[in-house]
Amino acid sequence: ESRELEALPKEIGALEAEQAALGEKMHAPEYYKQPPDVLREDQKRIAEIKELLLKKLERWETLEK
Repeated sequence: ESRELEALPKEIGALEAEQAALGEKMHAPEYYKQPPDVLREDQKRIAEIKELLLKKLERWETLEK
């Protein structure tokens, strides 16, 4: 558990960085000119990242108790 607790900040940071990068990509003016399947995949990944972040933050809170 201590190793897991040590690793969580890095994992959360990586997910937040990916989320930020996807957000920037999605806000670009040319973004919505891409094929619909690319847009769906990005939306799906954003949702996955949100879910993973919530789980990792909850786990972090549990381990710190």
